[in-house]
Amino acid sequence: MNQTELFRQFPLLRYILLLLFAFLFFGGLHEARQFLIPFSLAAVLAMLMLPICRRLEKWGLHRGIAIGICILIILLTLAGLVFLFSLQVASFAQDIPALSGQLTKKLDNVQQFIEDKTNVSPDKQIEYLKQRASTMLESTGKYMSGFVSTTTGMLATIGIIVIYIFFFMYYRGKFLRFILMITPAEDHEKVKKITTQVSQVTQQYLSGVIIVVVILAILNSIGLLIIGIKQAIFFGSLAGLLNIIPYIGVLIGSLLPILVALLTKDSFTSAIAVAAVFAFNQFLENNFLTPNIVGGKVKVNPLATIMALLIGGYLWGVAGMILFIPFLGIAKIIFDNIEGLQPYGYLIGDEDTPGSDEPIVEKIKRRIRKVRK
Repeated sequence: MNQTELFRQFPLLRYILLLLFAFLFFGGLHEARQFLIPFSLAAVLAMLMLPICRRLEKWGLHRGIAIGICILIILLTLAGLVFLFSLQVASFAQDIPALSGQLTKKLDNVQQFIEDKTNVSPDKQIEYLKQRASTMLESTGKYMSGFVSTTTGMLATIGIIVIYIFFFMYYRGKFLRFILMITPAEDHEKVKKITTQVSQVTQQYLSGVIIVVVILAILNSIGLLIIGIKQAIFFGSLAGLLNIIPYIGVLIGSLLPILVALLTKDSFTSAIAVAAVFAFNQFLENNFLTPNIVGGKVKVNPLATIMALLIGGYLWGVAGMILFIPFLGIAKIIFDNIEGLQPYGYLIGDEDTPGSDEPIVEKIKRRIRKVRK
């Protein structure tokens, strides 16, 4: 009995095997995350830097030297970001005593409100807050005690990622030849097409995301400066960086400046203005920046994106929330080019949604033309 006849005789067997494969696959991703996260980050960064490396090689540089320059660019960029954020964090730390005083005043008002509404005396409220503060301090102590080991582990991970990037870029031709060796000769053109598309989509998507993050950081900072929020550049840049995480990042990035506005301003107007700035910038990002800069390179529907976001966060944490979006786009390219997997590519795709990749300006123009007709 061959495989087709077996599945025909036992139709549920196919779905049982599929569920078993999914369970083992995602379980393996979770268990091997300590290895797979740096491996995946290195692969993505290697694809991002590949055009620069090729250009340097065309100029006559040895591949090893060209790769070294690319790695140096990555490390200098990372060091620059860490340095700038460190300066902003240090400046923000100087404002913490003032914010603490403002928080005390707000808490006094809250205490009085609670006493008026619940008849719970301020002494009992303070006792409860002391208990909560004690618990938080114990937790903070535990986190601080593990800070050195965490930093050491992070540096080791960065070192491993650098090594991976070097060998990914150095042996990139070997990887393609290996894939061609294990596939039938008649499929070689299709394999080359898939690998080219995967590389292009990854490069264009990541470079587009970086540009969008920079623009959002500038727009957020300008908006917060106009409102008069302290450390506006820090909060604006942080919110722009967190925008890498779809849907959730902007929410997290906006909460801290809204809280600062509530503490440092006398009315709710500033907090509402901060929320309006982030809402407006998010509107620009969704309808103008991402469609025109990223260009819908990862053509997957919102449901698949949210599922990838949640699954990535569950399996790999924040790294998974960032990496699983381009992974989903890569999976779609593979599905679309393999006959038996095309239905899955259609399921997660967004091609049949009218105007799904169309910028809002073009949508408005199209609707105006319809009205004129």
